[in-house]
Amino acid sequence: MHESKLGLVTEIQESKFPRHIMIIPDGNGRWAKERGRAVSFGHKRGAKVMEDLLRKLSKLDKLKYITLWGFSSDNWKRSPAEVHFLMKTFNNMLETFSGEFKKENTRFIHIGRKDRIPAYLKKTIEKLEYDTKDNNSRIASIAIDFGGMDQFLRLVNMVIEQHIENDIDMNELLSFLDGKGIIPPADLLIRTSGEKRTSDIGWLNGAPTELYFEKKYFPDINIEDIYEAIIAFSYRDRRLGQRV
Repeated sequence: MHESKLGLVTEIQESKFPRHIMIIPDGNGRWAKERGRAVSFGHKRGAKVMEDLLRKLSKLDKLKYITLWGFSSDNWKRSPAEVHFLMKTFNNMLETFSGEFKKENTRFIHIGRKDRIPAYLKKTIEKLEYDTKDNNSRIASIAIDFGGMDQFLRLVNMVIEQHIENDIDMNELLSFLDGKGIIPPADLLIRTSGEKRTSDIGWLNGAPTELYFEKKYFPDINIEDIYEAIIAFSYRDRRLGQRV
């Protein structure tokens, strides 16, 4: 068995450590199909991986924001059966983490629309957001029914509704984003399954975002793969527009 990379990760200086990691957990369906199983089998396995990663990443004190993209606005194009399975899976996962988030002082924020998801999931999300609103150790976010362009359109409509003739500053503009501007763009974006694109993640992919593409399908991912991404991030020369 290979030695864990956790020791190397904990030694990384805070200035070289990603404060916000976002994961695009891609490849559940392909993983299942290669094994002759239904797509739901891949999603079920992916949910277990997601839960494990959340628990282990929450132990890293320097990591202040964790975001998982569970369901994009485009995913409504999938079959009703798959969508139903995913929504139930998200609901079960959030109910599972309810007590853990409270115990670990983690605040939960949902990113995305609440008007199109099932009523039971909306209720679970809103309760967890309310119950953890005063927690301040870190923020864990799950993007469900989220898309960057959809977010942009919603933002513009809110600005039109509330600022028809007035100027608006940057802080106020950011407050219209999902999460009320509390969640900054990711420092490190990790996408699994070998696909080398960010997809429509909007402001979460910002100026400081470093991209890391992992070949494994998400159901095969473990915490050591994420540690490897964090270590790789720490070696990057992030000038962010400056000349050094």
